[in-house]
Amino acid sequence: MSNVKRGDVAKVLIVEDERPLRELLQSELRRSGHRVQVAGNGEEGLARYREEIFNVVLLDIRMPGSDGVEILKQMKSESSVPEIIMFTGHGTIETAVECIKHGAYDYLTKPVKLDELDLVITKAHEKNRLRLENISLKLEMQKLDNHQIVGKSQAITQVLDTVKRWGAVDEHVLIFGESGTGKELVARAVHESSPRAQKPFVTVNCGRLDVNTAESELFGHMQGAFTSAVKGRAGLFELAHQGTLFMDEVSEMTLDVQVKLLRILETGTFRRLGGNRDISVDVRFVFATNKKLEDKVDAGEFRDDLFHRINMLPILIPPLRERAEDILPLAWFFLQSSSGPGQGPWEISPEAMASLRAYHWPGNVRELRNTMRRASILAAERVITADLLPFAPPKLFPAEVQLGATPQAPPLPLWVIEREHIRNVLDKVEGNKSRAAKILEIDRKTLYTKLDRYDLPA
Repeated sequence: MSNVKRGDVAKVLIVEDERPLRELLQSELRRSGHRVQVAGNGEEGLARYREEIFNVVLLDIRMPGSDGVEILKQMKSESSVPEIIMFTGHGTIETAVECIKHGAYDYLTKPVKLDELDLVITKAHEKNRLRLENISLKLEMQKLDNHQIVGKSQAITQVLDTVKRWGAVDEHVLIFGESGTGKELVARAVHESSPRAQKPFVTVNCGRLDVNTAESELFGHMQGAFTSAVKGRAGLFELAHQGTLFMDEVSEMTLDVQVKLLRILETGTFRRLGGNRDISVDVRFVFATNKKLEDKVDAGEFRDDLFHRINMLPILIPPLRERAEDILPLAWFFLQSSSGPGQGPWEISPEAMASLRAYHWPGNVRELRNTMRRASILAAERVITADLLPFAPPKLFPAEVQLGATPQAPPLPLWVIEREHIRNVLDKVEGNKSRAAKILEIDRKTLYTKLDRYDLPA
């Protein structure tokens, strides 16, 4: 038997009445690095099961004075945590089906091949580890409310520490992070950590503002300032007075608007479109971008003086793939707000948990949130299984497996084809939304709507 890694060491209980086999299994499993306890009959095994917490149980079916299937039922009724592997020298299909029905992880027949047993124990231990983590995450999620930043990784802990430090001062903050990492949530956390917490928190996506509407949206306008301005309107700067204005995708702001933004940052005043009077505002700005502003400066698309003015207190949010410890807590958090079928708590199968952790998450936290929302809608029961995840490997039909035929890939849904086409176009134009919209022959607003829908970088 191969030696297991330190992190794969399982605590195993062997319940076997044949002494030579019991001692052989004990010796071999200990040699592989597992911690092993033994029992000579069902009653003794049940007593040890109640005294300690095991990861895996090897349970013989036929033993003098006890029925292994009844012991299995009793163990499962008292704790669903350990994985129980049944084995016997007199196996039948009916008995195997009955054992699996009552919660056994696997069913092996004697003589047991030691290498095969070692592999089964390793897989059962992994499932047990995920089950324990599942339980732990449920308890953690009960302590969270809907407005907290979820995560336990060192990376997100550092972000939270920075948020608290920057929140206490009144300088402007610049948040860096890929699309979908939660920049607005971090911006809200900065606001809520500041003395302005009880004042307005106003958001604007600069990427959605075109050259014709940006000034009116940000600065407001006077009546008659342009053809459709039938009455005056306050801009977002005024609405955020004494509070925080969160300007997402600041890298997409046009150069002429950047000039006016710089003036506001330096003087605290601006003029409405069509107006001739300066308006003073007291606003704390939080900016966010998924682009390297240094590159935009070098390309002449972002003012150097504005970059240095807003890059006072930076916060970098790492992508989800670099903080894998946060994937499952976030998945549980998003499930909390899902209704879904039936009542009672949600479950995530071990296979689904493993798939969630293995996925690359190009759309980051937003993609994870939408994935869990979609899975909860598709679920027939309150259990998220791997087949409900869009990136889970496809399963073969039994007939295809039996015939040994190569399955034909089913036609792709239209939305998948559209999403991949938009992704390819964006790659070719290096993320330039204006150029992408022209190539796709749609307006920028429609493009941003599709980016949101398909979890593509906005």
